[in-house]
Amino acid sequence: MNYKEQYRRFRAWQIRPRRYTDKDMGRHCCNNCGHEFTGNYCPICGQKATWGRITWGAVRDNVMLLWGMESHSMPYTLFQLIMRPGYLIREYLRGQRQVSYPPVKMLFIVAVIFGIVRQLTGGKPMVSEVSLEGLKEKSELFYIFIEWLVENPGWFMLAVTSFFSIPSWIFFRFAPRYPRHTFPESVFIQVFLSSLMLICILMTRIGNIFFLLIPFYYYLTYRQLFGYRFWGTLWRLMSCLLVWVLVFFFLFMVSYLHLKPEALEGESLGGSLIELTLVFILPIAILLTFGYLIGKRTEKRSNKAK
Repeated sequence: MNYKEQYRRFRAWQIRPRRYTDKDMGRHCCNNCGHEFTGNYCPICGQKATWGRITWGAVRDNVMLLWGMESHSMPYTLFQLIMRPGYLIREYLRGQRQVSYPPVKMLFIVAVIFGIVRQLTGGKPMVSEVSLEGLKEKSELFYIFIEWLVENPGWFMLAVTSFFSIPSWIFFRFAPRYPRHTFPESVFIQVFLSSLMLICILMTRIGNIFFLLIPFYYYLTYRQLFGYRFWGTLWRLMSCLLVWVLVFFFLFMVSYLHLKPEALEGESLGGSLIELTLVFILPIAILLTFGYLIGKRTEKRSNKAK
């Protein structure tokens, strides 16, 4: 088999990796409610047809159930997230969740593993103790918030990627493969991506070259999920990144002026905030409006072509 055929099969597996069949069509009597049925699960109470006496297999399944891995959904979902992220997320959003691990719970577990690996490998803290102490002298509340983020890398990554929720929801609003997705769905996309980004950061401990996986996976996820072509996906992601940078600098400048009011040089805080709003928020609004209008126009052209 040549490489072209192998890639074709791999692409077919990415799009549709599962084939569901009813492996047991015999008659069963449910051990829970006594109902006779045909299939794998009781239609009355939902108990599995094969559940009966306690065996070593049942002990294993109960231990796996503690982490939600009774059907190997945790390692399976991570494998799928690495190999076919966009397709997996789209299936989850469309309701195919039976074999997918809950994304919020998965992010929590990946963050715990990330913290353990960082401690075992002697990783440096994300913010130095000197910087934290200097921040504590300026603002106690801001210090508590930063310290909490440092100690909770999963929520930190989610906070970073959450900036993509609104711009990606707008720029990819009229996507050909998954149109009119809702804002809560956009948030869940970022939850999945947060787990994936933590995995990529862990891999950078093997080599810094793996840092390139972060932009690669962002592009691959949005390409597979929404179905835009190369340039359509790329410019929308770059626009989302630009919005993220503007929001970040706006929040940074506001925090800086709050922590160092002497930097105002006699100007009022209110006047400075108005200037910052014009410098940062206005371009953000223009970018989001531009992305929305372009997406809507593209959708109309696609509908006419059909």
